[in-house]
Amino acid sequence: MIYEPENLKNKRAIYEKRDKWLIRLAFLFWAVLLFIYVNIVIPYVKSTIGFLGIIVGGIAVITIVYFFIMFFILMRRGRQFRKMNNDIVKEYQETKNGELFLEKLLAMDMKPKDMKDEMTWYLNIATAFNVLGKRNECIALFKQLEEVATEKDKEYIQNSIKFVQEQSEKDDTH
Repeated sequence: MIYEPENLKNKRAIYEKRDKWLIRLAFLFWAVLLFIYVNIVIPYVKSTIGFLGIIVGGIAVITIVYFFIMFFILMRRGRQFRKMNNDIVKEYQETKNGELFLEKLLAMDMKPKDMKDEMTWYLNIATAFNVLGKRNECIALFKQLEEVATEKDKEYIQNSIKFVQEQSEKDDTH
């Protein structure tokens, strides 16, 4: 992956635009699926009760199954990236080798599929900077992440900045 935190705002906009299109496409496909179903079963409907049972019941079942499948697919789309990222983090926790941690993070060939995964990757890089004693780079990256973070993540990032600054002050006094 390419390390370019200065492009995070653009990436966020790209991810949001892509997510909107994915949702539109999913709803369009759902509508087409329902249209095809209704046109296939309409000749078999002979009464009001049949209409309610076949059409409305069928639409309800198709809708539930379809949205469950779409939810499952959308939740798994970034799985490979997260698995690779988590393996690198686990390896770091076992070895405590910050240089190797940063090297492996920067050498990842998988790209994140959403902004949450992108933020996680950059937060791991900031952690590696901190472990290696590169406090200024760490704080600079945290500040760039803070600009694109959600409210919940901003608080976490602000606390991380305070923590790194306190560590830096302790290092300066010793």
